[in-house]
Amino acid sequence: MKIGTGKERLGTQTGGSPSGSRTGGAAGMMALLAGLLLLLAACGQLPPLPAQFESDSYAPITYEELLAPKAANLQAGQKIKVPAYYWQYLTYDPAIVRNYLDMLRYPLTWPRLRWFATYGTPDLRGYYELAALDPSLKKGFKLQRLDHVMIYGELASLGPGLYLRVHHVAKIQED
Repeated sequence: MKIGTGKERLGTQTGGSPSGSRTGGAAGMMALLAGLLLLLAACGQLPPLPAQFESDSYAPITYEELLAPKAANLQAGQKIKVPAYYWQYLTYDPAIVRNYLDMLRYPLTWPRLRWFATYGTPDLRGYYELAALDPSLKKGFKLQRLDHVMIYGELASLGPGLYLRVHHVAKIQED
């Protein structure tokens, strides 16, 4: 049995050499930098809005089709126009639970989308809350509650469903 003296215990408490811990720190720092680069790469921008608005390029659908896009065979990427009754801008993100992946892909632009709700009829039937405007467009649309509007936009993926990314809103003149 060997009995050690106090001199043998000098050095690091873990028994490793100080230069070994620097190597581990450098590897950790490299992993952190790689993670940050991946995060920055994930900070994509939502697709840009069309440069020019052409109402003829949007396919008309009914409000009922908007409420049930799978039954109407609507697909992401389709440009549509739909009549609706504007209700209000939302103070919450109605897609936050359904759309964690898009939030991770667009962490800077997704929270800036302005969501609004519509109804299919003036007597408040057919509530739809998955219409989103870019903040730059909100300033141009002065909407009042229950304005009859034509919404032009593109359907986009939203987790298991779709949302309407609005390109233009025009008031429908009633006689």
